[in-house]
Amino acid sequence: RGETRLVGFHYHKRLLFTRLRSQRDRGRRLYLCRMPRFSDQWVVDKVMFDYVNGGECTCCGFAHIFNPQGLEGMINAMSDLETDAAAKELNAAKASPWPSDMRDHIWSDRLLLRFRMKKEMKRYRSFLKEIVLIDSGRQICEDDVDVKDAIPILHKFCTNDLPAKKLREVFQMPRSELTEVLKSRYKICSAYAVLFCSVVEQLANFKVTKYPIDARSNSGADNEEVLFENELKYVKIGPGFTLNVVTKNPSDNCGDGGLSINDDVLLVFLNRVVSLAGPTLLARAGKVHRDDDDDDDDDVDRDNPVGSETENNVTSFRSDRRVARLLIARYWADSLIELYEKAKQNPQDPEE
Repeated sequence: RGETRLVGFHYHKRLLFTRLRSQRDRGRRLYLCRMPRFSDQWVVDKVMFDYVNGGECTCCGFAHIFNPQGLEGMINAMSDLETDAAAKELNAAKASPWPSDMRDHIWSDRLLLRFRMKKEMKRYRSFLKEIVLIDSGRQICEDDVDVKDAIPILHKFCTNDLPAKKLREVFQMPRSELTEVLKSRYKICSAYAVLFCSVVEQLANFKVTKYPIDARSNSGADNEEVLFENELKYVKIGPGFTLNVVTKNPSDNCGDGGLSINDDVLLVFLNRVVSLAGPTLLARAGKVHRDDDDDDDDDVDRDNPVGSETENNVTSFRSDRRVARLLIARYWADSLIELYEKAKQNPQDPEE
């Protein structure tokens, strides 16, 4: 009887712990549902929840980028963060509920991703210079080549050599493909991959957040990143992330099934392709005078929803969203480059 009671005690103890854990998880999910969906605070809590529940990849270990100044040094090393934004990120990181090793791992992988992406910029510059040199048919010094001269060449290829249906397929990217690119191409599958999944979900629902535009502009409305962000769409049932480069005209039954090319949107993307060649990975806002109150307020509050008082000390994921959009632009640019190179090798059938 004593052994039976002991077994029964352990059974009920396990049952109690299971119920408590279930109630804790249910309460956590309820909390996530009640907060403003897809806000930066939502990302912070969702990442913590996913990470604790087995989201970390066990093959990656701890942070692999060492900075003698610690977390502050890693944040200051982010070249696309202005001084005020970096100070805000440091304060938010100190108040974050994330464990210190997880937080440092995320910041180190942010730097690692940028480092690997910057190394690829020369590939886009090389391609753009090459097609300008070939198209010109003249002996031009490579240093004198303007990569912007590649825009009309690529525009002609998209509008004349590619069927509209094929061009429309280029500008489609499933949401899951972004995380796959992060893991397979850039070999990042640690805590930052858990964060990136939530950021991609936030990006797909960016309109819900009521946040202002993320892109930094040094040249007003003509900035390539600003225009690209404005044109980028997400369609939940269908292509995922997309650009309306090709639209369907029901009244036009000729050509490619009534498909027509939107030149304005296509030029926005081609200008973004040129910006992939550098000189910077992500544009940084120009310096402003301290007496410019409007711009200073914009730097401080741009990452927060209008009227929000609760997210003033919350980590901003604006920089991660910009990187995600950059990855989308590169994904489509790589597809277009592949089609262009195949068409030049086999000019009789560019669609293949």
